[in-house]
Amino acid sequence: MKHILIYMIWIMVTLPSCTTTKLPIFSNQIWHVDPISGHAISSSGMELGFGSEWLIRDTTLIQSSTQMQKYPGLEDFLAKVISRFPEISADSIYFYNPARCLLFASYHQEKALKPTAEIKLYNDTASYFSKDYSRIFGDMTTYIEESGWEMGPGGLVYTNLYYSPKDKELVILQRIPYKGDNLAVYHIRATIPRKGKWWRDYPRGTFWKIDLGDTNNLEAISTFLHSSRTTAVSNLNLTLPKD
Repeated sequence: MKHILIYMIWIMVTLPSCTTTKLPIFSNQIWHVDPISGHAISSSGMELGFGSEWLIRDTTLIQSSTQMQKYPGLEDFLAKVISRFPEISADSIYFYNPARCLLFASYHQEKALKPTAEIKLYNDTASYFSKDYSRIFGDMTTYIEESGWEMGPGGLVYTNLYYSPKDKELVILQRIPYKGDNLAVYHIRATIPRKGKWWRDYPRGTFWKIDLGDTNNLEAISTFLHSSRTTAVSNLNLTLPKD
């Protein structure tokens, strides 16, 4: 499985043109992390999952412009991340969780963006020995049909990847059909800059110690890609009717 993920890093890299953009407004919902489920739950009852990242204990959720102002430069940093995929326009931000490097937002599609991978829930016909694995990581394919994806995901997750060894930045965009809404999850990884100390003003967890420009770290990067699948599966499960 890891060789597929490494292949995604080098072959299926999305290289959209960079555009200057402002960070979208925050939603008017109030979020907290439930201590039992580990999910983020809003004042309206919306529930979002972190996947395997729920194990992280830091529950800080930046969910307002007032909170954002405490971290000079963070707004521009996140706006730049969102602009990596100009085909997708974020309408409002639910929250940014620095410890998990995850940003959740609602979005609409400016134009069709072909996914580099599709993730769906496990199939009951899966072999006995793979069911536990599939329940956590889902079924992923990197074979995308020539047509049928233009209108966005339906019942599964579309994944796109932006990777710049030069800028030492890796962004995974997951588009998830969430109960009639369009949910975008940005997984953000950027290496700690070597020059200056300005990055210390950012929330803890924003930058990664691993050098994303070093090919010797592909194993660590592929592990991150692999674990990101659990976020997709977690939120797909939350869209299912409760018994």
